[in-house]
Amino acid sequence: ASAWEQVFGGDLWMLRNVMRRIVSVFFALIPITTWRHRARRSLDQWIVRCNQKKIAHFVKQYPAVKSELETVAFIVDKKASIGRFGDGEFNMCIGRHKSFQTYDSALVKRLKEVLLSEEENFLVGINTIHGEDDLSDIWKKFVVRRGNRVLALLDLHRKYDSSTITTVFPQDPESFERYVKALKSIWDSRKVVFVVGRNSRFFLEPELFDTIKCHEFVYGPAKDAFSVYDQLLEQVACYDRDWLILIALGPTATVLAYDLYRRGYQAIDLGQTPSKYHKAKYGTLYPVDHPLFGRKHP
Repeated sequence: ASAWEQVFGGDLWMLRNVMRRIVSVFFALIPITTWRHRARRSLDQWIVRCNQKKIAHFVKQYPAVKSELETVAFIVDKKASIGRFGDGEFNMCIGRHKSFQTYDSALVKRLKEVLLSEEENFLVGINTIHGEDDLSDIWKKFVVRRGNRVLALLDLHRKYDSSTITTVFPQDPESFERYVKALKSIWDSRKVVFVVGRNSRFFLEPELFDTIKCHEFVYGPAKDAFSVYDQLLEQVACYDRDWLILIALGPTATVLAYDLYRRGYQAIDLGQTPSKYHKAKYGTLYPVDHPLFGRKHP
């Protein structure tokens, strides 16, 4: 850590919080929405340009990660389970949270337990990053703000599995179809329990789940799912162990997949796969009959 980071915290988070509040006041004074958005994009691009060395350092230090296809193949071959760590899980671990999950010290403790786990058939997934081209604009900003603290959470000598198996789809049509076929083979002809937030963004995309044998839903709250974690775990544990458990509950899904694996289930931290698939194939996150149709961000 630099001398500045020693004074202002990892990744200068204290100083950044002050600057963010000042900038927010400035943007609020811009009267036209399009100008305000343009100014924010320009500022974001400038921040990324100014921090190219930090982004390059992050990529260089980042641990090895298997490809999406390698991870999917292992899951299918071994009937393995997976917990995925993205920006939401890392934010929680370093003391930040999103609107759908309030910061919870017990959840943080469990997430770190999962992150350090080395079970044979439980995969710990993080973003597949081999170079700067693998970083989206959102992730570049995330790295600028919190990259050093994320690296501190990871074992830099470990080879992780891919958390982006359900969020990154190939752009080439043939590769896209091959990848979707591989992904669907996880639940092909299986009985599936979907564990999702009630009235959440999740939807049952027919093109993704048309080969499952049957399905049922277990619903948790769309926000703060970890507050009813024990009840959720026991509800799912009522099913026989031949049911595949697919979970979309934010950071809670990571812990739930791990605990279900330890109880003998195959559990996949699925995330918002349907909307990612729909975006990749049709250009929109949701079908026209979905309440959130037209929303730009997941």
